[in-house]
Amino acid sequence: MKKIRYIIYAAVLGMFSLVSCDQFDSVSDIGEIESLSAKIGITLNLGSAPVPDNLNVRLVNFAERYELTATMTPQGTVTVNDIIPGIYTITVSGEKNEDGFTYNYSGNAVNVDIVSDNKQINIQLGASKSGALVFKEVYYCGSRTPTGGSYFRDQFYEIYNNSEVVQNVRGLAIAMINPMTATANLPVWVGPDADKYVYALQIWQIPDNQDYPLEPGESVIIAQMADDHTKSNLNPTAPVNLLSAEFETLVRTTSLIQDNPAINMTMAFWPSPTPQWLTTVFGGAFVLFLPSEPIDPNSTTEVVSPQGSTSKNYRIPIENVIDALENVGNPNQVQLKRMPAVLDAGAATVNGTYLAKSVARKVKETLPSGRVILYDTNNSSDDFEVMDPPVIRRYGAKAPSWNTWK
Repeated sequence: MKKIRYIIYAAVLGMFSLVSCDQFDSVSDIGEIESLSAKIGITLNLGSAPVPDNLNVRLVNFAERYELTATMTPQGTVTVNDIIPGIYTITVSGEKNEDGFTYNYSGNAVNVDIVSDNKQINIQLGASKSGALVFKEVYYCGSRTPTGGSYFRDQFYEIYNNSEVVQNVRGLAIAMINPMTATANLPVWVGPDADKYVYALQIWQIPDNQDYPLEPGESVIIAQMADDHTKSNLNPTAPVNLLSAEFETLVRTTSLIQDNPAINMTMAFWPSPTPQWLTTVFGGAFVLFLPSEPIDPNSTTEVVSPQGSTSKNYRIPIENVIDALENVGNPNQVQLKRMPAVLDAGAATVNGTYLAKSVARKVKETLPSGRVILYDTNNSSDDFEVMDPPVIRRYGAKAPSWNTWK
């Protein structure tokens, strides 16, 4: 078994002058810390999806910045060696193309303490199809004003048609799920089928009164405020002009907020007394979904926090989710998962607030036509990268033809 030495050079040098020879001898006998092994197996929960051929296993110790990888088959187990004792996030993922669809497989376990040898770990593995509509770029962290103040009204969410066929965003909804920020103290989801849902704190919806077709390679921008944020009366140092956005979440709480050319979205669910689409600058967790029935704002689920307080949430069936993105405040919070792994096994982050940076999907392939295909493995740690500055319709994405104000 491989052995890993932990040597603190400053302490060793200090011992020569601060301790006796006998004392130094006793310290030198502390010995070596042996690395550990763990045996990882999976339980398949794939529904109608085919069984994958192989799976990738990743163990990450964020505190030590230490990572190990392995491969396994769905029917077997894998033993991972050379593990430094500590707390790990373990992710199992895979991909398979069959019958014209791409299936993504993912499962994880967070805050797993591996401090003894030959630990047995089981991961629940789920499956989902790659969505035609995906979060392409999300700018959530806000920017600084010329005087160093905080500015957050320039947030935007870009939704991209990553498929080969026309998509209709009519009635498409975007939700921020509970809890609002990454935390180790998750609420208690009540009921025997609780794991089949995600729980929304707020939902905005594209109007369902007409079609909004989106050709392959086109995107729509959902702006908190679809204005030119670089104007002198807003924030001249803001990174974006969002006047060409297709949709905005208009709530005129101040005189600075105008009704811009963008189409106003519907506030479908908002139990808070303050109606405003202000997503957290610390990184929220979002889902795109097409409701299987009209959203009833009075249909709420009481969710209990670890502190005993309750909040009103809207249950969204996981099977209705088209795409998901979890953002966290910094890389060490990736292990504080809110999102079910079948939707997003990882998380993205700009690592701070008011940095005028965004997270954007990486390009998987550029077709001869120039249209890009973006990564969509349902693991935002792998699929997204930080962009400085944010840019709408990056990589040549086009606006839809019905946007006549672009």
